[in-house]
Amino acid sequence: MMTDTLKRREKRIQWFGTSRSQTLQTDHIEYLDELAEGSGAKPKIFSLLLTDPRLALLIFFGPCSPFQFRLTGPGRWDGARNAILTRKERIIKPTKTRVVRSSSNHSSVSYLLMMLGLLAILSAVFFGFQQS
Repeated sequence: MMTDTLKRREKRIQWFGTSRSQTLQTDHIEYLDELAEGSGAKPKIFSLLLTDPRLALLIFFGPCSPFQFRLTGPGRWDGARNAILTRKERIIKPTKTRVVRSSSNHSSVSYLLMMLGLLAILSAVFFGFQQS
């Protein structure tokens, strides 16, 4: 117990420094994983990879969310899988408050600006190498 406490203290000092508030700070994701392991709610990525590869990849490579700790163990929730799979849409939806009409003229202008920019970069590189 004492070695575990000392190890945590050293890690906290390494991450957050030696300020007064350092005693209250901890790494959020490590703390959640530790709590989930203790309660048996941490999802097993390898078994998920075999049964539901899309969900396993989203949990492993995606952001940490509370829903992933509701997949197994106590407090299991059947909607957790759907919540993980649709979290990106639920985050973006509130930002789309109005319908924006697309303009066909806009695409040709942006294409023209992109081509001019590319030409400017290529000419700068070409003349830069000639002067060297």
